[in-house]
Formats: sequence, C-alpha cells, structure tokens
Amino acid sequence: MKRAATLLLFLLAAACASVRPPAEPVHVVIVSTTDLHGWFAGHNEKVPYGGLPVFASYVDALRAANPGRVVLVDSGDLFQGTLESNLFEGEPVVRGYNALGYTAAAVGNHEFDYGPLGRDSVPVRPDQDPLGALKRNASIATFPFLAANITEKATGRTPSWLKPSAIVNVDGAKVGIIGLATPDTPNTTVAANVAPLDFGDPVAATVREAKALRAAGADAVIVIAHIGGRCADTSNPEDASSCEKDQDAMRLLAALPPGTIDAYFGGHTHSEIRHFISGTPASETSAYSREFGTMDLWLDTQKHAAIADRTTIRPLTMICPSVYSGTQTCDTKKAPAGAALVPATFEGKTIAPVASVAAVLDPFLKQVAAKRNEPTGITTAAPFTRKYRGESALGDLLADAYRDWAHTDIALLNSGGIRSNLRAGNLVYADIFEVMPFDNTPAIVTMTGAQLTEMFRLMTVQGRGIPQVSGLRYTFDEARPRDNRLVSVTLPNGQPPDPNAYYTVAVPDFLVTGGEGLGPVMASIPADRKRIDQSISLRDLFIAALKTRPMPLQPSTDGRVTALNPQASSGEQ
Repeated sequence: MKRAATLLLFLLAAACASVRPPAEPVHVVIVSTTDLHGWFAGHNEKVPYGGLPVFASYVDALRAANPGRVVLVDSGDLFQGTLESNLFEGEPVVRGYNALGYTAAAVGNHEFDYGPLGRDSVPVRPDQDPLGALKRNASIATFPFLAANITEKATGRTPSWLKPSAIVNVDGAKVGIIGLATPDTPNTTVAANVAPLDFGDPVAATVREAKALRAAGADAVIVIAHIGGRCADTSNPEDASSCEKDQDAMRLLAALPPGTIDAYFGGHTHSEIRHFISGTPASETSAYSREFGTMDLWLDTQKHAAIADRTTIRPLTMICPSVYSGTQTCDTKKAPAGAALVPATFEGKTIAPVASVAAVLDPFLKQVAAKRNEPTGITTAAPFTRKYRGESALGDLLADAYRDWAHTDIALLNSGGIRSNLRAGNLVYADIFEVMPFDNTPAIVTMTGAQLTEMFRLMTVQGRGIPQVSGLRYTFDEARPRDNRLVSVTLPNGQPPDPNAYYTVAVPDFLVTGGEGLGPVMASIPADRKRIDQSISLRDLFIAALKTRPMPLQPSTDGRVTALNPQASSGEQ
C-alpha cells in the first residue's frame, strides 16, 4: 500500500512537471522604409532631414529598446534618383543598407533602370546583360531582394539573384517575409531591361508563398511590396475612410483570403498608409528618405499566429536630426509658431548621424562633389513646382523648352519623369539632375491625330502621371472610368487634331519604347516615323535650352491642362 501511494505521488509530480505554462508571446518590431530613390545622404535644406546616417540613429534606438526583436525592411525603389546614387548605379545605397543591417528589400520598378553594368542604360551589344547592374547590387547586398511574382520567361522560375520569400528568426519566433513587385513594372521602367522577365499576379503569388512559409513553421507572414495606396489621414489606423479604395494595394489586400498574411508594407505611390485595410495592418511611408514606419506584432509561437488585437501601427516618424520643440517633426510647414529647433530624441536616445554609416557613404559623396556643384548659368526667381496629376509650372517650362529645341508641333513629357521641384536661385548641375535623374534621350515621333489622341487617353488613365505639354491643350475627368478619362484635346487654333493629319511630337525615348502603357500606340507607328537622338540626354538638353532664356526664370502656368473632379492626392511612380 505504501509502495502504491509512493508510485501515485511520483506519477502526479511527473504529470505536473510535464504541464508547462503557456509561452509568452514574442514581441517583434517591424521597421519599414520605401522609395529611397538614392537619397542616402539626406536633404541639405534650411532644416536638414533624411539620410541613412540619421536614420541609423533611429534604428539603433529601437534596437536598444527591443534587443533582438527588430526587423528592418524596404519596399523597393532603392537606387534611382540622385547624382550620388546614379553615378555608381546604386552601389552606395546597398553599402549603406548593409551597414544598417536591413533584413530584406522588395524589388521596385526603378531597380531595373540602370540596365547593364557601365554607362549604357540598355543593352547595345549582344554580350550585355540587361539586368547586370541589379545583379551586381544583389550580389553585394547582405540582405535578400524578394519578389514572389517575378519569374524568368525562359524557365518559369525565380531568377537566381532573387528570392520569392525568406524566413528570419526573431527572439525564438519565425517571421516569413514575402516580396512583391508591381505587375506594371514593364510600363514604368525601360522595357528592354525587363524583357526576360514576367511580372505575375501578386495575389496568387502571395497565397502560394504564404502557404509554403506556414508549412515551414512561420509564426507570422508579412509582405513587403512595391505596390502601394494612398490615404489622406493617417491619424487613426482604425479609420480608413480617407484611403482611396481603387488603389493597387487596397485591391490586393481585399482579394487575399482572411488570415493569409499578418502585415503589409507597401511602396511605389510615394504616399502614406497607416491603417487596417480589409483586416490587415498596413503601412506605407512617403518617399526620398523622409520618414519610416514602425509596427509591433505579438506572435503566439504555440499557435503559430500573430495576436491580432495586440498589433500596433505606430505613427509614421520623420527622419530629423533636429525637431521643432514640442513635436517630432522638422517639417517647416508643420512648425508651431515660435517653436525653436531642438535635438531630436527617440526611444529615450538623442538622434545624431551614426559615424560608421557616414564613413561608408562619404567616399561616394566626395567623388561627385565637383560635378554636383557645377554652375549651369540658370537662375530662377522662385521655385518651380511639379505635379503628377495636373499642370505644373515646372512641366510647362520644360515642355516649352523641349518644343523650342526640337522645332516640333508638340512636346510632351511624362510627369513621372519629373522627380523634384526646381529651387529658387542660381542653379547647379545637381538641381537639374534631381529634376531629371533618368538617362532619357530626346525623340521625335510623327503621328496621326488619331494616334496623338489615343496617346493622351492612355496617359490619363488612373494611376499614371498625366502629360506635361506644349503646343496643345487637353482636359481629363478623374470621375470618369479609370481607362477612359480623356475629355478633349485641342490644338492652338481651338480645333481637335485631324485624325488623318500628321503632327511632329517631341517625347522622351522612354515613351517611344512603350513606357507609361504606350506600347500599343507606338507599335502602330512605322519605324521611319520614330527618331531617337542618343547623342544627348534630356537633362543636358534642358540645361542648354533653359540657359538661353531671359533670367531669372519666372514660374507660371497658362491653363493648358484642365483636370475635372481632381483627386486630393498626387501620387508618383
């Protein structure tokens, strides 16, 4: 009897020992950026902001407060946009991201802009690889480039330099990361450079990859995508009423079966999201190293799931070495009256550029300093601003200069090719470069009035930057169906183009090769009516043309573009 009692006590003790208390949820902090576009050195304005050395200080503060729990991701368009980045085909950005310890990056459409390694932006010889510069950047990155919906046309497989997804271990939990590229990439980069690739359905790719990651033990699955949206008000994540529903990110999230992913980080539209969209926490930050996003996930490693009601999307944070007192911003437009600039603090740490990151980037900056500061002989009386979905003073200036240079009936520039405002004062080379960072060249196309009208229809569909023009006027209506928003096109005489008459039109070579969805209309024009001049860049053309005008240049618009029912957001790609 005594023996039986002893055995019973032993068995009870063993049973109690085998029942472990539930594991504590694992706290994961996701830090997100997107659309850096080469601005690794930040913006040296009246109140400086941005740049990887300053951003690194914020990341260090988060890592100190959350040791071993920070995941740093980017949603694409890392390289293209500044003299400092473009001269080295994006290498300094990769070196800087390595120094910050990025976990993964999605592939943006402008990742393909450089084409082969070297000065040619498209292959001009059989031995040149159209993906050469991007492959080089992927090879030196200490983080993976991800895109689950990019495959090779020849094999149907993910390219060797790319991964569809990755799993990272975070404080004992497994986080799966899926990358996505915009399916519109062939229309928003140099088409020749992506000819070997297919850009597939992002919904199907996400469902497939999420299933594989869950099977591999992922406790959470997040998406980093160069597919974005737009929300006007990010103050309340629970209120998505200011978000434009007919945006690619919103359609993607609405199409995913519930529970497919635990968080979404978008890019491409240069706009903001900080909301729960179709039940999924989603974040997107503005472009050019202006701000970053932070999201807190709590993972149940026994159930292999994120605890939805504990997810927090923190306010988007502007990257500032100094802020206006009482705020977390260095945006002069948001400065309280009389507020002084004070050192920025974050997570209890004072923000200051991280010297080790600056040391990685400084050699690249020194090599371009002389060219950057080269005088152009152009002076502006006030800033020339740009718009993506409307007429702009900068668009009018450049289109008029282009038409004068080309001696054509009409000149047209895609708004997506105009990447920054033009400051007031005596301009240097870098000022023009930042406006026109792409290595586009001039082209003259002779087209019929019918082809001209069709070109404007294609360039006013929803989501694309409208044409900046000289030599005609046009009207479009944002309230009409997304693929047919053009209302009218008229020549200087007030009449519409004659469908059967011919007109000479100066455009960037990017449009001649099918950019902005113009493939169908350009394919209908015989080769002998399309002339591309590769002896000069549009950038240098504008410097030469503008400096012949009376100085200082004065910004103005004259109503050549009419936007009916304009939407509040401008967007960009």
